[in-house]
Amino acid sequence: MRLLIAIAISVLMIGFQARAANAQTTAHGGVLINLSTLGYGFGAAVPVAERANVRVGVNLLTFSHDFDNDGITMAAQLKLRSVNTYFDWFPFAGGFHVSPGLMLYNGNRVEATAFTPGGTTFDLGNDTLLSNPANPAHGDARIAFKRVAPIVAVGWGNVVPRGERHWSIPVELGVVFSRAPTATLSLAGSACLPNGTNCRNIATEPLLQADLRQEEANLNDDLSVLKIIPVISVGFSYGF
Repeated sequence: MRLLIAIAISVLMIGFQARAANAQTTAHGGVLINLSTLGYGFGAAVPVAERANVRVGVNLLTFSHDFDNDGITMAAQLKLRSVNTYFDWFPFAGGFHVSPGLMLYNGNRVEATAFTPGGTTFDLGNDTLLSNPANPAHGDARIAFKRVAPIVAVGWGNVVPRGERHWSIPVELGVVFSRAPTATLSLAGSACLPNGTNCRNIATEPLLQADLRQEEANLNDDLSVLKIIPVISVGFSYGF
């Protein structure tokens, strides 16, 4: 994460150099804080032309929630971590901008621990099983995205306003073209038939492992819709 922030700072330095070569640009730079569907964010921008900026941002958010999935209790934690860079183009020399960009680091993921109390039933693959009271079923799950993804956004507001104004309220709508995330599941403990007989170790029993892989495949099918991640953002910026 520190390396990627350093890369983002390098992008800004390139922007400063490009700005120095552009005598028409009078603004110096700007900083931004925002709230978006990617989490809490902060960033900075520098002008590289009369109608263009280079902008970088970092987004962070952690959110925990417990839920039930087919009888399995999941203690899940959503972790949003990303580093993004944009080229903000203002075609009409106003606040409206078109911003192609790149998510340099997509660390967005879900991590969860799974537990089924002994004596309760749960579904795994196409089977209904009973969590063994003597060795309840338990495990973990993880959903992660590919690390790099392109972004396209449009919005209103300039982090580096031209003229006498310093404050701005940038609003932005966009999409991240990420490939669908990948889910991985693991379970241990023991599972029995619903009547409590034929208890088997989930980690070593081939049929139960096949059920687990089927459950994992079903989850990945459900996640395929997340190839495109919507981005809605509003923030406050100060130009200097």
